[in-house]
Amino acid sequence: MSLQSNSNIWKRQFTATIQRGSYCAAVLAFFLVASLGRSQSVGTRTALTVATDAGKTTLGVTVKEPTGAAVSDGTVSFLSNGLSLGSAFVGENGIATLTLGKLPASAKQITAVYSGSDRHAGSSSVNVMVQANATAGPPDFSVAANPTSLNLNAGDFGTIIVTVTPENAFTQSVTLSLSGLPIGTTAVFTPTIVTPTATGTVSSTLQIQTTASSKSSQNEGMPVGSHASHIAYAMLFPGVLALLGMGALRKGSGNGVRLLGVTLLLLGSVSGLTACSQRYSYLHHPPAQNPGTPPGPYTLTLTAYSNNGGEVTTHAVSLTMTVK
Repeated sequence: MSLQSNSNIWKRQFTATIQRGSYCAAVLAFFLVASLGRSQSVGTRTALTVATDAGKTTLGVTVKEPTGAAVSDGTVSFLSNGLSLGSAFVGENGIATLTLGKLPASAKQITAVYSGSDRHAGSSSVNVMVQANATAGPPDFSVAANPTSLNLNAGDFGTIIVTVTPENAFTQSVTLSLSGLPIGTTAVFTPTIVTPTATGTVSSTLQIQTTASSKSSQNEGMPVGSHASHIAYAMLFPGVLALLGMGALRKGSGNGVRLLGVTLLLLGSVSGLTACSQRYSYLHHPPAQNPGTPPGPYTLTLTAYSNNGGEVTTHAVSLTMTVK
């Protein structure tokens, strides 16, 4: 009887162990499959076309999945000789376009590079040969930026190197500016005005600074720091005056001392009311909150222009910025 009982107990323990092992193996397999599914991204194919019309060059890119479905997220940068000519967001139809008023004289071929996204892998197109603007002609310049695409969290900053290349012995000063910035964002060029030599390029550093939002805290009703003196003034000083006044009004004090006590009580009351009014004003009219830079994609325009006294020459580069 004892042997049979021990045998049944052993069988039950063995069965429970097998069940627990099967359950653990199933859970482990689920997490492995889930993690692999998250880490995998869909491949992409990037195709570049170049069209010239009325002196302007339009760069068009189509980004698709291997199945032919259009990719509708991410950005595309256009590169030539290691410099970025600009960037553009990929639309819902999988197409990104960029129009340039002037190609750099050194541009011989252009490559489109898709940055990729959370769902899609990055890819690049084959090199497309282009014919840059003729070098013979009046003095001119070209402008390029590297990089032309920024992904920032609110409160972070990004740095872009802007390069101005002279053509046909151009030596005029060039002024740089940036437009299209969202609220809560600043941009600084160092320097803002550059002057290339007849044969040498010149560069400027562009820093774009975003702003993080300032949300109200649980301690907003209890101002501290610079407002600590108000708290002490409201609680400590009037209380001390009141205690001194009550002490001066006790029995056995002379008329002069009693008069001093009444005066101290009045001063304590006025001080307390004044401090409380300041605290009331702070609590009901707190400093305005800073909403920060709103998240989303933004298209910025970097403009470089030069004025020789009678004619203004302008060239632009399209930049993309995504705030998370």
